[in-house]
Amino acid sequence: MGMFDFLFGGSSPEMQPTSATAIPDYLQAAGANLVGAAQDVAQEEYIPYTDPMLAAMTPEQLAAQQQALGMAGVSTGQMAPAMAAMQAATGGPTAAQISGYMSPYMTGVADVAAQKMRDQSAIQQQKIAASAAGSGGLDSTRYAIQEAERQKNLTTGIGDLYAKAQAEAYGQASDMAQFAQTQGLQGAIGQGTLAAQQQGLGMADVQQQLGIGAMTQGANQQALDLAYNQWQQEQQHPASQLNWLSGIMAADPNQQTTTTQTAVSQPSFFSNMLGLGASAANIAGGLGWKPFGG
Repeated sequence: MGMFDFLFGGSSPEMQPTSATAIPDYLQAAGANLVGAAQDVAQEEYIPYTDPMLAAMTPEQLAAQQQALGMAGVSTGQMAPAMAAMQAATGGPTAAQISGYMSPYMTGVADVAAQKMRDQSAIQQQKIAASAAGSGGLDSTRYAIQEAERQKNLTTGIGDLYAKAQAEAYGQASDMAQFAQTQGLQGAIGQGTLAAQQQGLGMADVQQQLGIGAMTQGANQQALDLAYNQWQQEQQHPASQLNWLSGIMAADPNQQTTTTQTAVSQPSFFSNMLGLGASAANIAGGLGWKPFGG
């Protein structure tokens, strides 16, 4: 090889292998049909899902909700009398409450006893007067003293009698008022306890209804989920069929791969140098070098 051929002439062509796959005619026809079917599937419009996806509240849940709303504030209202009774009991019964329990029985008994004392005093007065008349008026001072003593005893005795009766009546009335107040307090506390128990039983009933309703709602939701999943599978069925068919065609054993040798010319030395020079100039230009003072 001469110098001219070395610089400007390329080297001998180099043989390089290339591969090609032979596809049977029936696969080519099926592939064309597959592409057409894929285009039809791709052009289909979006179909929204119009059936319900969330299960509605069940009648048990709605009833429990209404029952819970109806119970709001009931226990508080029932506790109000208990709180009022407890506050009233802290100071004991009032005079007005005690007087309401004063019984006239003691006064009636005192009236009978007082009348007996008057009758006895009258008899004593007659005896003093008879004694004074028998003495002919002698020693009138002694009889005057006896008469004054009799009247004093009668007045004092009657006064003590009514005072004792009044004290006993007041004591009994006070005990009765205290007992009534205690009973009222206990009753109010019992009413408050009963209100709390009723509230608890009501809430337990509400929870039970909510539990039953949740089970029913869960079953209904499962049915809705199954229906939605079935709809999704139906919508994805054409694409799934295309993917399945594409896989079958790709795995067909009748496809053949052939290998051939192709001659590829190699560039000359001069061409390589020009390419390297151009690359170097580009790099130098990027670094700021300007040839010929440009």
